Amino acid sequence: MKVILLKDTAKLGKRGEVRDVAEGYAINVLIKKGDAVQATPSELAKWKAKEDSKNHKKELETSTFAKLVHDIHQSSIVIRGKKSDAKGQLFAQIKETDIADAIFEALKLSVDPKQILISTPIKSVGKHAVTLKQGDKKEQVSVVVE
Repeated sequence: MKVILLKDTAKLGKRGEVRDVAEGYAINVLIKKGDAVQATPSELAKWKAKEDSKNHKKELETSTFAKLVHDIHQSSIVIRGKKSDAKGQLFAQIKETDIADAIFEALKLSVDPKQILISTPIKSVGKHAVTLKQGDKKEQVSVVVE
Protein backbone atom coordinates (compact mmCIF):
# COMPACT_ATOMS: atom_id res chain seq x y z
CA MET A 1 0.00 0.00 0.00
CA LYS A 2 1.32 3.45 -0.87
CA VAL A 3 1.24 6.11 1.84
CA ILE A 4 2.25 9.76 2.14
CA LEU A 5 4.29 10.35 5.28
CA LEU A 6 2.98 13.23 7.39
CA LYS A 7 5.93 13.11 9.81
CA ASP A 8 9.57 12.07 9.64
CA THR A 9 9.57 8.36 10.43
CA ALA A 10 12.68 6.45 11.42
CA LYS A 11 13.82 3.85 8.87
CA LEU A 12 10.97 4.78 6.54
CA GLY A 13 11.43 8.31 5.27
CA LYS A 14 10.90 12.01 5.66
CA ARG A 15 7.74 14.08 5.73
CA GLY A 16 6.08 14.36 2.33
CA GLU A 17 7.63 11.26 0.79
CA VAL A 18 5.47 8.56 -0.81
CA ARG A 19 6.41 5.07 0.38
CA ASP A 20 5.19 1.58 -0.38
CA VAL A 21 4.64 -0.32 2.89
CA ALA A 22 2.80 -3.44 4.00
CA GLU A 23 -0.96 -2.92 4.17
CA GLY A 24 -1.23 -4.04 7.80
CA TYR A 25 1.60 -1.74 8.90
CA ALA A 26 0.07 1.16 6.99
CA ILE A 27 -3.43 0.74 8.42
CA ASN A 28 -2.66 -0.41 11.96
CA VAL A 29 0.38 1.73 12.70
CA LEU A 30 1.05 4.65 10.36
CA ILE A 31 -2.48 5.79 9.54
CA LYS A 32 -3.81 5.00 13.02
CA LYS A 33 -1.10 7.14 14.68
CA GLY A 34 -1.58 9.94 12.16
CA ASP A 35 1.93 9.54 10.74
CA ALA A 36 0.68 8.88 7.20
CA VAL A 37 -2.32 8.93 4.88
CA GLN A 38 -3.13 6.61 2.02
CA ALA A 39 -1.66 7.92 -1.24
CA THR A 40 -4.80 8.28 -3.30
CA PRO A 41 -4.80 10.65 -6.29
CA SER A 42 -6.88 13.19 -4.35
CA GLU A 43 -4.52 13.07 -1.32
CA LEU A 44 -1.51 13.47 -3.62
CA ALA A 45 -3.14 16.50 -5.24
CA LYS A 46 -3.98 18.02 -1.83
CA TRP A 47 -0.43 17.40 -0.61
CA LYS A 48 1.09 19.00 -3.71
CA ALA A 49 -1.19 22.05 -3.42
CA LYS A 50 -0.30 22.43 0.26
CA GLU A 51 3.44 22.23 -0.47
CA ASP A 52 3.14 24.70 -3.36
CA SER A 53 1.27 27.12 -1.12
CA LYS A 54 3.89 26.75 1.61
CA ASN A 55 6.73 27.36 -0.89
CA HIS A 56 4.95 30.41 -2.32
CA LYS A 57 4.43 31.84 1.18
CA LYS A 58 8.11 31.30 2.00
CA GLU A 59 9.22 33.04 -1.23
CA LEU A 60 6.87 35.93 -0.49
CA GLU A 61 8.26 36.34 3.03
CA THR A 62 11.82 36.28 1.69
CA SER A 63 11.11 38.94 -0.94
CA THR A 64 9.26 41.10 1.61
CA PHE A 65 12.20 40.82 4.01
CA ALA A 66 14.67 41.76 1.26
CA LYS A 67 12.54 44.82 0.39
CA LEU A 68 12.35 45.82 4.07
CA VAL A 69 16.13 45.61 4.50
CA HIS A 70 16.68 47.55 1.27
CA ASP A 71 14.27 50.29 2.39
CA ILE A 72 15.93 50.53 5.81
CA HIS A 73 19.36 50.91 4.20
CA GLN A 74 17.99 53.67 1.93
CA SER A 75 16.49 55.71 4.77
CA SER A 76 17.54 56.31 8.36
CA ILE A 77 15.69 54.86 11.31
CA VAL A 78 15.64 57.46 14.09
CA ILE A 79 14.34 56.93 17.60
CA ARG A 80 13.34 60.21 19.22
CA GLY A 81 11.81 61.26 22.50
CA LYS A 82 13.92 59.21 24.88
CA LYS A 83 15.20 61.05 27.92
CA SER A 84 18.97 61.22 28.43
CA ASP A 85 21.44 62.96 30.72
CA ALA A 86 24.07 65.54 29.72
CA LYS A 87 26.56 62.78 28.79
CA GLY A 88 24.16 61.15 26.35
CA GLN A 89 23.26 58.16 28.53
CA LEU A 90 19.62 57.11 28.28
CA PHE A 91 17.52 56.71 31.41
CA ALA A 92 15.85 53.60 29.91
CA GLN A 93 17.40 51.28 27.36
CA ILE A 94 15.97 50.91 23.86
CA LYS A 95 13.81 47.81 23.38
CA GLU A 96 12.87 45.85 20.26
CA THR A 97 9.41 47.42 20.31
CA ASP A 98 10.95 50.92 20.19
CA ILE A 99 12.90 49.96 17.06
CA ALA A 100 9.82 48.35 15.45
CA ASP A 101 7.84 51.54 16.13
CA ALA A 102 10.61 53.69 14.61
CA ILE A 103 10.68 51.49 11.48
CA PHE A 104 6.91 51.86 11.17
CA GLU A 105 7.13 55.65 11.55
CA ALA A 106 9.89 55.95 8.94
CA LEU A 107 8.74 53.40 6.33
CA LYS A 108 5.12 52.57 7.19
CA LEU A 109 6.13 48.90 7.23
CA SER A 110 5.23 46.68 10.15
CA VAL A 111 8.00 44.60 11.74
CA ASP A 112 7.48 42.01 14.45
CA PRO A 113 9.67 42.90 17.46
CA LYS A 114 10.66 39.21 17.62
CA GLN A 115 12.49 39.72 14.30
CA ILE A 116 14.80 42.32 15.86
CA LEU A 117 17.96 41.18 17.65
CA ILE A 118 19.92 43.61 19.82
CA SER A 119 23.41 42.23 20.49
CA THR A 120 24.42 44.80 23.11
CA PRO A 121 21.94 46.87 25.13
CA ILE A 122 21.32 50.31 23.64
CA LYS A 123 21.74 52.74 26.54
CA SER A 124 23.25 55.80 24.86
CA VAL A 125 22.50 58.40 22.21
CA GLY A 126 24.09 57.79 18.80
CA LYS A 127 24.21 55.27 15.97
CA HIS A 128 23.79 51.59 16.88
CA ALA A 129 23.75 48.35 14.91
CA VAL A 130 20.88 45.89 15.27
CA THR A 131 20.08 42.69 13.41
CA LEU A 132 16.86 41.84 11.60
CA LYS A 133 16.09 38.16 11.10
CA GLN A 134 13.65 36.28 8.93
CA GLY A 135 13.90 32.52 9.14
CA ASP A 136 17.57 31.72 8.66
CA LYS A 137 18.44 35.07 7.05
CA LYS A 138 19.95 37.84 9.14
CA GLU A 139 20.77 41.39 8.07
CA GLN A 140 22.47 44.10 10.07
CA VAL A 141 20.97 47.60 9.97
CA SER A 142 21.74 50.81 11.82
CA VAL A 143 19.47 52.76 14.14
CA VAL A 144 20.07 56.33 15.34
CA VAL A 145 18.97 57.34 18.84
CA GLU A 146 18.45 61.07 19.39
